[in-house]
Amino acid sequence: MMIETYSSYIDTYLVQPGRENRPVPGEHHFVSAYLVPRIFEIRGKVPEYINPDGTKSIVGDVVYYDAGKHQHGLEVKLGTVRLTSGEFNSWIVSMKTSGWPDSFIGIGHKGITVCSWREFRRAYIALVRSKKGNEKWTPQELEPKKYGPIRQVDGLLPHLDQSVVFQYESEPHLAVSAEAEFSKSLRSAIDS
Repeated sequence: MMIETYSSYIDTYLVQPGRENRPVPGEHHFVSAYLVPRIFEIRGKVPEYINPDGTKSIVGDVVYYDAGKHQHGLEVKLGTVRLTSGEFNSWIVSMKTSGWPDSFIGIGHKGITVCSWREFRRAYIALVRSKKGNEKWTPQELEPKKYGPIRQVDGLLPHLDQSVVFQYESEPHLAVSAEAEFSKSLRSAIDS
């Protein structure tokens, strides 16, 4: 059975009581089970790369190439935003936008977002600053094998433009409607 909506994905794979104490599958599962089939419907082709962890020259978890060149890269986070030192230094500290992913997709218990990397970066910095005592925090280069500030996707959602945030819906008819709106936003993000 295909996963009909992002809300049903949240119900099935993120909500712990229904998981019988099994761990949440992780973003690779989300990408393959939910995201790639939807992007295929939009683009009509399979991405060249899916979750190329450790492949530093490939920017994003789902990456499309055209004529041998990077066309679009999406970075995906499921539940938690955890950026390695390399990702943090290149994608948050550095202002060299050519090294950034094109889009961000985050899914949490409260919903899903799809936005530009620039919008994600702004919201992530705002989220880190929102912690008491961090009001003046600015991203600083990290040493290798460290992580940037780890935050939850649910905490990030209020810091994003609400036009790119799609709430979890428990009622099936509302979930289908929210899915349609998310699909429009996904199409807009990956067609740009």
